[in-house]
Amino acid sequence: MKPGTILGARLTLLEQVDHDIPGIQRYLAQDSRLGRRTLVDIVDGELAGDVRTEAARASRLRDPRLARIVSAGQEDAPDGPVTYVAVEHVPGARLSDVLARHRVEPRRALAIAAGAARALTVARATGMSHGFVRPACVTVSPRGRVVIAGLGVDGHVAAHAGLVPAPSEKADARAVAAILVRALTGIDVGEATADDLPDGIPASARGLVLETLQGTGPDTLAELVSALSGADSRALVDFASTVDTLPLTPRLEREAAERAQREAEEAARREEEARAAARALVAAETLVVAQRSADEAIAEARSEPGLHEGLRTVVATVVGPAEPEQEVEEEPLPLDEPEPVTESIPEVARPADRHEAAFDTLEIMVAEQNRTREPGTWESVLAALHRRWPGNPLVARSLRRARERAIHGGPLNGARVVIAIALFSLVLAVLLAFGWLDSPLDPAIVIEQDPSSIPNPAVTATLTPSPDPSA
Repeated sequence: MKPGTILGARLTLLEQVDHDIPGIQRYLAQDSRLGRRTLVDIVDGELAGDVRTEAARASRLRDPRLARIVSAGQEDAPDGPVTYVAVEHVPGARLSDVLARHRVEPRRALAIAAGAARALTVARATGMSHGFVRPACVTVSPRGRVVIAGLGVDGHVAAHAGLVPAPSEKADARAVAAILVRALTGIDVGEATADDLPDGIPASARGLVLETLQGTGPDTLAELVSALSGADSRALVDFASTVDTLPLTPRLEREAAERAQREAEEAARREEEARAAARALVAAETLVVAQRSADEAIAEARSEPGLHEGLRTVVATVVGPAEPEQEVEEEPLPLDEPEPVTESIPEVARPADRHEAAFDTLEIMVAEQNRTREPGTWESVLAALHRRWPGNPLVARSLRRARERAIHGGPLNGARVVIAIALFSLVLAVLLAFGWLDSPLDPAIVIEQDPSSIPNPAVTATLTPSPDPSA
């Protein structure tokens, strides 16, 4: 059959789906009469007549826990007549998909087994047995209803293929009990033991499970229903939507633990590689650190006697453990002594390897420190002050720091220089002001009198009182 084929003037085949019974081709189809999806099983060969008969008997059953057969018949095909059976497609969680990855907690597992047992009990009341009950034919709907599919078809075809014995009530009862063990433990009934059972199973149900593990029961569906009478179907209301929250099977748990261990080992390996790379980086920087230490030691020893002793200390620092430093008493600096002049820095041949480079660096530093250097302004001022007061420790210490700063190229502390210049300028300005106040004025400078202060003769005569005639 090809997708698009129409059977019974109502069923349009959409696509073929997987099925676990040889001799049956299963298709997903669209039922134009009911307006919904169905599953169509196509059977050919000598079993076609028996399948049509059993399907007709099953279609008369009306129980919500049994997948309803909506159509059955025979259709002519290019290769000959074929028998088809259309069964309602029940949405929800198919138990085979759930048990492939998860276990089910006891209260839900007991509810699933109890629902399947009650559905098969209805079929058995009409003399029918399923014959091939398995997780693939059990579905839990979104509303928590347990539905059994395949009644009248799966058992007869599977028995003909040699997968199971002929359909019987005992086979159905033990098949449901085996599904219960698989749901509780996550292990097939042939491999599970009593130690694999979880806690929280009621006494009656636990006895049923132990008989199943021992292979001694149950023999009837009535025994199964009685042992599971305490199951509550309301526990399955949200089962289809919460499947992913169920615990994994023991096999998958072991695989997850092994995967987590491998990931942890891989993370530890990467961390160790990072540490090794860090150690290698530190080792590569050892010569750089040693060179910096040598620079500092040579600069400190530049203004002190015993330069060769300082160089030997630097070499020891590079090629071996450093000796503990000893405190050196500070001595007053000598007066100006001419520094040795080196005409030019000797050329140093290219080092043969990185170990020889460390010692070549020392030679270059020695030549560099012997090069003539012009003293700076502040250094010259301090040198003059030191010559004036050779025993002053503050001046000597400041001169030493100025020379070290000149050697290392450090920043100049300009605050003191600015303050000194400002004070000097202020004192000079005050002295100049007082000098100007004490000096006489220049004779060439003429100071004119304010005209308003000179008396006017005319006005003066007018203001003189006239003599009294009587006098």
